[in-house]
Amino acid sequence: MADDAPGRTEEPPASTGAPHFTVVVPTLGRDDLLIPLLDALAAQTLDRTHWDVVLAFDGSGLSPAVAQRMESIGACAATSAVRQGPGAARNRGAAHATGDYLAFTEDDCVPATDWLARAAARLELDPGADVLEGATLLPDGSPARRRHGEALTWLPTNLFVRRDFFRRIGGYCERYFDASRGIYFREDSDFGFTAIGAGARAIYDPTPRVIHPREHPGWLDPIRWAERYEMDPLLASRHPRAFRDEIEVARLGPFRMRRPFVRACAGFLVAAVSALVLVLMGEGGLASWFAALAAVLLLVVWAKWRFDPRRILVLPAVPIVLVAALVRGRRRAAHEADAGAVAP
Repeated sequence: MADDAPGRTEEPPASTGAPHFTVVVPTLGRDDLLIPLLDALAAQTLDRTHWDVVLAFDGSGLSPAVAQRMESIGACAATSAVRQGPGAARNRGAAHATGDYLAFTEDDCVPATDWLARAAARLELDPGADVLEGATLLPDGSPARRRHGEALTWLPTNLFVRRDFFRRIGGYCERYFDASRGIYFREDSDFGFTAIGAGARAIYDPTPRVIHPREHPGWLDPIRWAERYEMDPLLASRHPRAFRDEIEVARLGPFRMRRPFVRACAGFLVAAVSALVLVLMGEGGLASWFAALAAVLLLVVWAKWRFDPRRILVLPAVPIVLVAALVRGRRRAAHEADAGAVAP
């Protein structure tokens, strides 16, 4: 699958002093995801002596089929009986690692057969690099996340981090997870901001490639997406300047707009409530203007899912869920800050 992705180039030169990688994969233990990943790892062209694998099972066990695949490539498991979130799972996997670099990917990804070989070739050229990010592509070959120049996206689907550096900055922050709802978000951005603040030498190379499925395929997924915004206030409190300058900033030539999706959701709620109040007050003409504004803003929200008609039924609930998640997140971040202030 990954070998057919656009942008394939000639084979990398033979490696003479490749770094050792430990591939770290957080997983909920789904066979339909893990088996294709393990098969892709088994097909890697980099010499087997230069890499190993740790699967970090998060609140789940491993099936006989997965155990057999793991045994065939010498992979080990780092398990937790309680689900702790992907950040904690990555940290747990990293604690079992022996490689010079941690090679992070996810259980729904399929790496190209030369994934590790390409990364090794680039790191041999840049031996001082603390972080290398490869290309994460959708099945049609388009990028999974929009990139601005050579800046890293910090997607943990294709991220190589020097193990000593990872340990020095404390790994992933484990607070970006709500165990009661299984919601997680922004731990990758937090890791990136922390790494940059620590002076990481980070590089991007499009030749190590993995394929990631398109997100949000289900018609109810927009609700789940909106719930994840609960984590934004935590990121804003930990990295206020980076959050303001980097998170969901739309660029149109020289112009920048911060968080257009969030603003559209908030604006829709204000316009819709205003229209309802005006109708109750008998101001039908003015109410129609606010209703029209609400409709336009809902179109902006719908654009996030490329005007998929399957999302129409749940679309009006998205702004409500998102704003509620932000309010809940602010309370949570404030509570954690207060708890930290009084801690001995």
